[in-house]
Amino acid sequence: MLFFALRMLPLFAVIAGLALALGAYMTFSGVRGAYLDLIDSRMAMVAEDVGTVVEAAVSVGIPPAEQVTLPALLDRQAEADPLIRAIEVRSPDGAVLFGSAAGPAPDTANGGEDPGAGAVPPFHVARPVLNDFGVAVADIRVRYDSTVPGARIAAFGRGVLADAVPAGIAAALAGSLAAMLVLSRLHGRAGRLAVAGGDDPLTTADREVEAALGGDAAGRGA
Repeated sequence: MLFFALRMLPLFAVIAGLALALGAYMTFSGVRGAYLDLIDSRMAMVAEDVGTVVEAAVSVGIPPAEQVTLPALLDRQAEADPLIRAIEVRSPDGAVLFGSAAGPAPDTANGGEDPGAGAVPPFHVARPVLNDFGVAVADIRVRYDSTVPGARIAAFGRGVLADAVPAGIAAALAGSLAAMLVLSRLHGRAGRLAVAGGDDPLTTADREVEAALGGDAAGRGA
């Protein structure tokens, strides 16, 4: 029984550890996704506010390129959130019409200047500006720093890992002890049943087979 238990306990320990590791990963993944979605939603609100202003001017006949009050609006919106690196109003062909005081951030995906080795390019959310006919006449792009959210997510991941490792070891030990207890009780119950019934089932079966074979041999001899 001891040999069987020693073979089974590592399996229970691995199962308990994997279950806790999966729970820790699901927790980290859920919090990370919710945090990034919150930031995206916040930036999308900024883009929506700017886009609403630009569309209101377009509806009265002022094209985006002639809305000279936009730089001040973009500056105020950019200063309201420390994560925002730049807010741009672009024409349909991609040219920057207006930008916040921080200036247009490098855009390597669209052929812009490389931000440099080791630099993290900013994330962005975009919102089209439509005229009364539903045609896009401009594009609002809000760029925000990806290093701060990344650092916070990394710190949270390290915290989850620091809590999950000792908890996983404790869960593996607890699972092994519980399995050992169950196996010990099963072994004790089997032993009591064997004592109460005399011989164990295998011994009884062997004796009955030998008796049957002996009877057949005696009958053939007669």
